[in-house]
Amino acid sequence: MSILKIDNLGFQYGNTTILKDLSLHIQGSGLYALHGESGSGKTTFINIIALIQKPSAGKMALFNQPIDFTNQEQIDNYRKKIAYFFQDLNLIESLTVRENLHVISLINEQEISNERLEEQATKLKMSEKLDVTVSNLSGGERQRAAFLKIMLFEYSLILLDEPTNNLDKDNIQMMLGMLSELKKTKTILVVTHSDTVVQHADVVLRFEDLNKKDQSI
Repeated sequence: MSILKIDNLGFQYGNTTILKDLSLHIQGSGLYALHGESGSGKTTFINIIALIQKPSAGKMALFNQPIDFTNQEQIDNYRKKIAYFFQDLNLIESLTVRENLHVISLINEQEISNERLEEQATKLKMSEKLDVTVSNLSGGERQRAAFLKIMLFEYSLILLDEPTNNLDKDNIQMMLGMLSELKKTKTILVVTHSDTVVQHADVVLRFEDLNKKDQSI
């Protein structure tokens, strides 16, 4: 099955072209690493895939279905199928980790299995942090709390934007181990500057090769 199909995608911000004639086709499970220079438009690109931003041109299909960016009902339904690990982690500071997970559960209409929660929290060394407010977590703990959301629920596509920021070497290895398990059955697209993450990828995509905005015709 085609998970993601993008044809001639474009995005402009004012008079500035961020993306131009960008095409990408991903089929099946695996870990796909997207790397490139800072400010090259990678986050804009992944925001479009996550249905957060609307492209200026081009076509996109998810799970064999064309996306109509003007159809809010379709957008809302498809967002529930996509896990997105934001650079800013997108956690509610005033809530505990468990409460943040409950919010995601309501949004995605997926019940939380307490057995699965305990299992995944143990793997991420977060069992004793589930009832701690996010504002009282360290940077690495926040990173792992955000990753716990991805491990806990069922998604058809997982998008990760610099997931190893703020993690030490041991935590990076732990996260890569979990991604190695996930990629057997899930499609994972990760934006990264980390050579370690790139080395673990099944497919490496150089963003500058995909995005035609700086290439002469």
